[in-house]
Amino acid sequence: MSILEAFRVAWQAMLTHKLRSFLTMLGIIIGVGAVVGMLAIGDGYQLFIEREFNKIGVGVFYVNPDVDSRNTDETLRPQLRADDVAAIMRPGAAPAVEFVALELNRSGTVSAGGPRYLFGIKGVTPNFFQIGDTSLGDGRYFTEAEELTNARVAVIGDGVAKTLFGDIYQAVGQRISLNGVQFEVIGVSTTKQSGLAGALGRFSSPSEQVYVPYLTARDRLFRNNVTSRVDVSSMTVKARSVPEIEAAIRQVTEVLRQEHRLTYQANDFRVTNPQQASEQFKQITTGFSAFLGTIGGISLLVGGIGIMNIMLVSVAQRTKEIGLRKAVGARRRDIMWQFLIEAVVLCLAGGALGIGLGYLFSFGGSYILYTLSEDPTVKASVSLSSIIMATSISAGIGIFFGLFPAMRAARLDPIRALRNE
Repeated sequence: MSILEAFRVAWQAMLTHKLRSFLTMLGIIIGVGAVVGMLAIGDGYQLFIEREFNKIGVGVFYVNPDVDSRNTDETLRPQLRADDVAAIMRPGAAPAVEFVALELNRSGTVSAGGPRYLFGIKGVTPNFFQIGDTSLGDGRYFTEAEELTNARVAVIGDGVAKTLFGDIYQAVGQRISLNGVQFEVIGVSTTKQSGLAGALGRFSSPSEQVYVPYLTARDRLFRNNVTSRVDVSSMTVKARSVPEIEAAIRQVTEVLRQEHRLTYQANDFRVTNPQQASEQFKQITTGFSAFLGTIGGISLLVGGIGIMNIMLVSVAQRTKEIGLRKAVGARRRDIMWQFLIEAVVLCLAGGALGIGLGYLFSFGGSYILYTLSEDPTVKASVSLSSIIMATSISAGIGIFFGLFPAMRAARLDPIRALRNE
């Protein structure tokens, strides 16, 4: 019997006992589906994590005025000032740092001649808008010159624009009042908040923010809400490259400790590195993949045992057929190939159905990822490599678990086989 003929006979035998074959393949179907779906969802989730961190900013870290609550030195107080930026950017002080953006975050009443609303007001330096995935719906950002002259100009979030003016394209050129001080709207930001911002302690939505020059916020709007030790809510430090983040953190820490005259004391500021959060999320992804992989592996093992069991039953049921084939000249290897191919066909058919199940899992994963990111381009997708791997696993299981029943059939004595009742 040729190999093609053996495949035809195996396929016909499987179709003859459809329900039995399906139940036999069920473990393979679930296992392959879990593996394919796991890889698809894992790849999609990794893409989601990368895009979310791109929104936050590539190669950045944050410095905030804060004291470790576990610190036993009760005299230590938080300290972080705008003057620290000059020390950081001093030639040779922190060569791994590209620039530092300042933030002064407060809330205040905002109106456009009508009702008053409470929104976040964020005083920022112009380079703040160079960080992360920022977008401008209309108008422009303020300049360095406007920053240095304490200009009363503002860039508002699209949520603020819709609340005050009904549309983002009606806002530019309008006058708004921030805590009773008049400002001109020069731009509308349509930047979306990263889904991972909360993990970094940055809960304010860009849509609900009003951005004004940092010096204007510090010296005009909130001069009574800053102190000689703290006049900055946050520094966003941009490293020259991603590999230099750790070096930039060390250099900034050393400069700030020198400026704050710290010797043996703990830091009176806190450094947050998004790269560490990224690694944590990757560990979560790896754990999730390992969990699904374990389920898939157990299902494949159970499916393989089921294949072996049903093939042993098939050998017992077809003993006379085996004896007759041997009596008319069939060799041992012919019998072994026949049953081995039947096991492989069962596994390949189960693998094909499992790939279809993996596609269903990926559709569910795509819906979850879309819910998280609201980005239709972030989705779980079944790759060609996962299909090739699933097919190889299915064939391998068929060979491994089908080999023993095939060898048992090949070793049957033809005379005893013909006498079998």
